[in-house]
Amino acid sequence: MHLNHLRHLVALAEHQSFRKAAEALFLTQPALSRSIQALEQELGVKLVDRDGKRNTLTAYGALVAERAKRIVFEVKELKRGVELLQAGQLGTLNVGLGPTPAAILTSPFLTHMASHHPRMQVKIARGSVDLLVQALRNESIDIAAVDRRALVPADDLAIEPAIRLRGGFMGRSGHPLTTRASIDLTALRQFPVASTPLSDELARRLVEQLGPDAHPSRLVTLNSEDIPGLLDLVEATDTLFFGIFACARARIGAGRICEVQVQPHVERFGEYALVSLARRSTSPAVEVFRGFFRDNFRE
Repeated sequence: MHLNHLRHLVALAEHQSFRKAAEALFLTQPALSRSIQALEQELGVKLVDRDGKRNTLTAYGALVAERAKRIVFEVKELKRGVELLQAGQLGTLNVGLGPTPAAILTSPFLTHMASHHPRMQVKIARGSVDLLVQALRNESIDIAAVDRRALVPADDLAIEPAIRLRGGFMGRSGHPLTTRASIDLTALRQFPVASTPLSDELARRLVEQLGPDAHPSRLVTLNSEDIPGLLDLVEATDTLFFGIFACARARIGAGRICEVQVQPHVERFGEYALVSLARRSTSPAVEVFRGFFRDNFRE
């Protein structure tokens, strides 16, 4: 059954005249008449009573025209939906964020989506790398931003080039350590140290640079994936935070939190990457997040 035949019957039902319907459709009357006749032949019933200038739908014609009207409408909506999806204005987006990406991106990304893609349904899942990879494989999320060093490569995962962000120790403005000329690990361990779960690779590097007491199992006394909550604690107490400076960008800019350099001072970096299922088609909604990540996940 041709969709155009249905469109033509709907137009005839609306205008109740072959001439007017043909003009609205930019067809000749004979072409419109042939289209209606083809539909009648396919259905095996008479759809229109032709009586001179008067054209009346039969009972069959009224039934088919009513159904055809809904079909034509749904086809228009289907095309419109595809166009909106292609433009990133419609659809669903399920994003997974590790602790550091969540601290940097959650609020700005939701603000961006509400402002520029208000009709798109967005869900954000937060958790460890292992949980987010499992969610990818279960297809409950579309893409995830995670700590690249904690990610185990696999054939079914597509891992994009990592972005490096500078990290280290932070404390509140006026912290007792800020009055010392030199801060070593012994001085650091006099205070609570908060951090997120750290990868084995990062733990090894801390031990190599600062000694055995710098291993997270000894050094970190407060462990949580809620970085904003840990930073609130840092501002309110003498707790120190070990993590990525970009997580505290606004607080550092306002002078409420500052870097605490531990000797020997070594530049420390976190590496973060986008990961998705390999060989899976990418939706326009995912491309919206990918572009936002590239533009905003930075120092």
